[in-house]
Amino acid sequence: MFVFLATPYTQLCDENYMVKEKYRKFFSLLTRKIKNEGVDYFLAVERENFGKEYTSDIESTRIDYDTIKKCDLVCCIPGSTISGGVHVELGWASANKKTIEMFLQKDSFYSPMVTGLSAVTRVNYNYYQAEFSEEMIELIISRIRFHLANQ
Repeated sequence: MFVFLATPYTQLCDENYMVKEKYRKFFSLLTRKIKNEGVDYFLAVERENFGKEYTSDIESTRIDYDTIKKCDLVCCIPGSTISGGVHVELGWASANKKTIEMFLQKDSFYSPMVTGLSAVTRVNYNYYQAEFSEEMIELIISRIRFHLANQ
């Protein structure tokens, strides 16, 4: 299985466009657990070494688009401050009929185009309390395990 992790990027960065330490820890723990499941994944912030190897807008767009076309599952964290890039990736995923596991923060507002995306592709909505927490990691891993068991 190959999973595309659609997550905010720029909003997780400091003023030097480096991913903040707390988010690096979150993604490191998440990807370690995904690897332990025997699953391959794509995560843009990791590909760009958490901001140390930032790629151009043209290159990033092409890589993300091509990778979504190849993936088996999209795990999406749109962000409680809406990430425009993630929303574009959701459009690509839905146009390519990808299954999406959507992770939404309870009591947050999301665009109707996010909450209604199940009208055009398979979407499972998952709700969490604390963004970028161990709770989120366990929820994401549980959904990946579900898809592994049902391949």
